[in-house]
Amino acid sequence: MHLTSIAEQFNKLRQEHADDILSAFDAQDLKGIYDVRTYIAHEYDGVNLAIVEWIVRNGLPKFKAQCQKTINTYERS
Repeated sequence: MHLTSIAEQFNKLRQEHADDILSAFDAQDLKGIYDVRTYIAHEYDGVNLAIVEWIVRNGLPKFKAQCQKTINTYERS
């Protein structure tokens, strides 16, 4: 459910036209985040845990680095 929360927060940023923040992230990664949300929300009982594990092991570290870089940029300004 945390993965869905991440996507919903990024969707709020998009709706608020927070392009300065969103531009720090790869557009394909943002689409992937939302696609994962949709997958989990609509296939809750049938979610393939191997896919979720891949996201946790491979996707989240990149996402964390992008978030940290963005946070550091805003802390300096």
